[in-house]
Amino acid sequence: MNSDEIISVVADIGNLYTRAGFTGDDFPRWSTFTKCTETMQFGDEALGYGNGQVLDILQPFNPDLYENLLKKMFEKLGVQSKDYSLLLANNFQTKHDLQKVVEILFESVEIPNFFTIRNAALSTFSAGRSTALILDIGAYSTTASAVHDGYTLLKTQIQAPIGGEILNEPFRQYVVGEYNQFKKTCLARDIKQGLLTYEQIDSTQQYELPDGNFILMQQAQLSEIADKLFNSNDNFKGIQHMLLDIINNSVNDIKQQLCSTVISTGGSSNIPGFQNKLQTTLSALAPPMCKVKLVMYPSNQNRYHSVFIGGSILASLSSFQSLWVAKNEYQESGRFSIIERKCPN
Repeated sequence: MNSDEIISVVADIGNLYTRAGFTGDDFPRWSTFTKCTETMQFGDEALGYGNGQVLDILQPFNPDLYENLLKKMFEKLGVQSKDYSLLLANNFQTKHDLQKVVEILFESVEIPNFFTIRNAALSTFSAGRSTALILDIGAYSTTASAVHDGYTLLKTQIQAPIGGEILNEPFRQYVVGEYNQFKKTCLARDIKQGLLTYEQIDSTQQYELPDGNFILMQQAQLSEIADKLFNSNDNFKGIQHMLLDIINNSVNDIKQQLCSTVISTGGSSNIPGFQNKLQTTLSALAPPMCKVKLVMYPSNQNRYHSVFIGGSILASLSSFQSLWVAKNEYQESGRFSIIERKCPN
């Protein structure tokens, strides 16, 4: 296939949100919750699903639901999957999950070409870098990764079972009324986004609930919730210590590069004052020879969609076009072995 003919979709399917669009797009064209119901209503459609069950697609990994989500994704983008290649962000917990997805894509969804690469590498590209220290605060877990020359150094990667959703829990107590669990969680998340801050505030913060009542909270209450990401406990040492461990475990040649290119991503990294808090706490811990510098995106949307943006940039490069895994290569090479060779990250 001539490289000029390769047109592609970029997708970031996370535990909470799915984002998808076309190569060269600045932001995703379709964004929705990575959730569905028994009747295969996805994302926002599941919000009004009464008290019925809302299903997780990735926790644990469900191949049937994932396949339906992929098909829905191409439908929402208004294209035929057989005409579009796919660059898929790799956030799979196991090799087996990725193998199953590749099988679905080539044999059921019938895409012509495929490539996958780690989320951390894509976030690095989105900031115009090839080497960086990535802190990705997801919905249910936080991952710290070192990326060097475009490759994620998996041996130094650290993941903790704490994410932005833990910050929602204290706000759920304020959500009363006839809502299903999914809707209650969405409202709690909205309250968090409206109130939570690391900045010093003099006045009481307030949020109006759908029923017209107001939530009133003081700085001390909000700080206690926000600091869950920084405070250590039996299962978690704090995000600043995750980053410090990666710096200390990296070879000396790249320690300064990592410290001077710290990139935080995920919705919770957009909490007002978060960047200053992370800069201060990590600087206090970093080795004396390492100066900590955070990469500032032009907008919160860039940080929120960094994985998609990085994929959009990567797939648009002329030098990338030879990296696609074609369907015939997949069929002729022992199937998944070609993915391991051409997508080593």
